[in-house]
Amino acid sequence: MNCWKQKLETELARYPRLAIAFSGGCDSALLAAAARRTLGSANVLLLLADSELLPREEFTRAEKIAEESGLRLEIVHPDPLSDPDVRANGPRRCYHCKKRLFSALAERARELGFPLLADGANRDDRNDYRPGAQAADELGIVHPLAELPKSAIRELARELGVPVWNLPAAACLASRIPTGTPLEQTALAAVEAGERAIAELGYTGCRVRRIGPESARLELRPGEKERAKREFEAIRSRLGSCGFSTVELADYRIGSMNRPVEKG
Repeated sequence: MNCWKQKLETELARYPRLAIAFSGGCDSALLAAAARRTLGSANVLLLLADSELLPREEFTRAEKIAEESGLRLEIVHPDPLSDPDVRANGPRRCYHCKKRLFSALAERARELGFPLLADGANRDDRNDYRPGAQAADELGIVHPLAELPKSAIRELARELGVPVWNLPAAACLASRIPTGTPLEQTALAAVEAGERAIAELGYTGCRVRRIGPESARLELRPGEKERAKREFEAIRSRLGSCGFSTVELADYRIGSMNRPVEKG
């Protein structure tokens, strides 16, 4: 593990000052902790993009982690839903959204004297469909974790005392809506409320996918689906209160809404 730590420190030492696109997840939290150790607190700035696509729970957690880290946090409001290409939710939605978010974060970073903005992209991200990565590259965003696998990131985060080292991966609320279905605030609010309701039952890292106006697919982590079958009435009741009259259970799958839901 020391080789990964040394590799990261060597990479970070290249940057006199660094602004970090901060979400409060494992990747950006590790990057913040490592940058603080390598560059010093005065040379690290955290930037959080707040919008309707960010669950309130994640916003609150990011604020708390930033406060505990002792690093300066700036909150930026890029308003991605004002972009028609984002609202249309086409296959390239993530590209347009990240272009807007990273542009806003980079502009604020420059205003505060930080010419470089970094994100938490890692080696495992190359295996997923991430058009937003193109936007980051076009804007000159740097990727200090690019050569580290997720397993090494989690181990380093644990070693450095990052409180979210084992936090399940998160994604914006738009990822719960099928590609091709326009994004609406009411639908985004419904899936967020649904996930919060299911989390209150003790399920972690679940996804409530909106597959129809009143239909949801609850995707669960390994080992939780059998329990969900036994508790299905309670789950259906909770999701019903969020506007979903029909509920189906499925295994969690990254990017499962990247394609439009087929209509039979």
